[in-house]
Amino acid sequence: MSTVDIKRTITGNAEELSRLHARIHETVRYRGKSEKERVAWQEACAEFHARYDALAFPGGYAAGLAGIASGAPSAIEAGLCFLELRPYFFRSGYMYKVLLRRVKHAALSPEQFGRLQVVLERQVQWRALKAKHAAA
Repeated sequence: MSTVDIKRTITGNAEELSRLHARIHETVRYRGKSEKERVAWQEACAEFHARYDALAFPGGYAAGLAGIASGAPSAIEAGLCFLELRPYFFRSGYMYKVLLRRVKHAALSPEQFGRLQVVLERQVQWRALKAKHAAA
């Protein structure tokens, strides 16, 4: 899978996870009103949890972490793409931190190393901006 395809997959999967998570929030308010509403909420939760690992990271989050640790080029590339995109969905911030640590320790090509440096520079800029706003 090319870098463009990986990024397209990550973006689409993040949208789907956000949709599934929103469905939980939509149904939770009504779960106590009737058995039908409770079942709708339970189904929303079950679908979200059943699909989370596969949608959170191309090839599955658990498999991706293992792949990065073992030096699998496709997992390392997917991890780098995730870091570049920084998708937003339930627990994606936590995933970003874990993936950043793993990718920093992976064997990267010179081109991948340069891309990681851009990610790290953006992170420094983001933290500086956050600190500036906190001080204001």
